[in-house]
Amino acid sequence: MIIDTKKGSIEVADISHKERRKLYLKVKTVFESNDMEALHDLQNEFGVIAFGSEDNFSKALGEYSAVEEDEILVSIIMRYMGMQSGNMTGD
Repeated sequence: MIIDTKKGSIEVADISHKERRKLYLKVKTVFESNDMEALHDLQNEFGVIAFGSEDNFSKALGEYSAVEEDEILVSIIMRYMGMQSGNMTGD
């Protein structure tokens, strides 16, 4: 899967239907909670999923600012879940 950023495109791993279903409840819960610490933890979890390891995650997003990194990670989560901004159902 390709994620477009302000500095170009980043390729991330695909996830299976089973993985997506397993993660969806967690994503919905965190997004609806407005808990910034839980969101940060979720972003880190998805960074490792997307890039295969903590090292690859750090290398892939190391050139971005913290704000840019957060935007990219939220984009990755939303693409994996089939969600659109402001719409938790993906419709």
